[in-house]
Amino acid sequence: MRAFGPPHHNAAVAHIASLVVTIRSALTFLLIAVGLIGRSALDKVLTVQGGAERVALWGQISSIFDIVTGVASAGVGAGLVVYVTRSQRKAAQREHLSEACGIGLRLALPVALVLSAGSWLLNDVLSGARISPWFFAVAAAAGWIGVIPMLISNYWLAQRHYGPMLMMAIAQSGLMLVAALAFPARSALAWVAVVQALPAAVLPFLSTAKSERGRFYRRRHPLRRYILPGLSIGIFSPLSMLLVRSAVAEALSWHDAGVLQALFRMADWVCAIAGGFLSLVHLPRFAAARSAPAFALELKSAAKATLLPCAAAFAVLFVLHRPLLEALYDPSVQASDLAVALFFTGSLVRIGAWILLFALYARRRTREIAIGELLSLPLFVVLVFGAGRLLTLELAGALWLVAYCAYGAYNLRAVRQSRNAR
Repeated sequence: MRAFGPPHHNAAVAHIASLVVTIRSALTFLLIAVGLIGRSALDKVLTVQGGAERVALWGQISSIFDIVTGVASAGVGAGLVVYVTRSQRKAAQREHLSEACGIGLRLALPVALVLSAGSWLLNDVLSGARISPWFFAVAAAAGWIGVIPMLISNYWLAQRHYGPMLMMAIAQSGLMLVAALAFPARSALAWVAVVQALPAAVLPFLSTAKSERGRFYRRRHPLRRYILPGLSIGIFSPLSMLLVRSAVAEALSWHDAGVLQALFRMADWVCAIAGGFLSLVHLPRFAAARSAPAFALELKSAAKATLLPCAAAFAVLFVLHRPLLEALYDPSVQASDLAVALFFTGSLVRIGAWILLFALYARRRTREIAIGELLSLPLFVVLVFGAGRLLTLELAGALWLVAYCAYGAYNLRAVRQSRNAR
């Protein structure tokens, strides 16, 4: 069919569309980079203050924060992106946000209370009694408050309002770094956890956070189908990381737990960018692709755009990992080439599994998502604890790879079944 309008007009429209895509991609990358740079800067400050052990302890505290926010972000937050993307009316979009906030806060509150109480009983396991259990209670409370800015950020994502998301990320990263530098070392970790939730003090006053009543009855709102994967991924993933660091500290030392955390952080430079693009760019596209052929095309596009660049990035990081670890932390934070290779290979497989995971989110296969989560980080934890005193960083890397091979295989099977079912 012949295009309407003069050729120069069509070319101008195509150029503008291409420019919009480029700007959105740049903003997406910048948004992810801000978080990564902020975390690396914070880790460097903590290393200077107390070495790799302090980095590991901050990892324990941040896992508490992540567990509380995760029960909302990993389920209802992803569902919010899907349903806001599919909604054309502003009133319906705000209704989805209002319901997501209500569900998220109700889910996160009991989790925060349990973690706060449990930190007093399990402080020796969580930190080797190196920090006060009050720090974990503060992190749990901050996580509950932090549910609000996290969900509003997802709302902006569905609307492709990257500017406000970027401003919030810059503010959050900057405040965390300032807290680490400004407060005494003995209390800085708790204050860093607190400032993560500060955007919640401003965001509820924005117009996008206003409550709306719409056509859904609360007891059957479609976002509720995302509660199960939220509980599964939101709790198990950060809890697994918390337990893994404790297991490594028990079998080896808290310094080695800090080295493990440093390897995860380095891999995050690739994983977070890939996961960010999958969430910020490809999840809305998966959600918008309603026909099977269009969905398959988006899935192939996401795999092509993600896996090869990530493999190249991991190869570069492997070559440079020794000077990078020394620069980002200190000379004592090092791991063998074999351990680094295994962790990076497992992380690449992890990204491949994530592509399939976001496809399952878009197809609303929430039961499969919840079951599959048991084959990722929770399986890794079981394998690490099973190793016991035989555990080394090299063995941990091998177990990391095994766990994500199992997770990727499960997600691939689930996606294929979902395509056959439609």
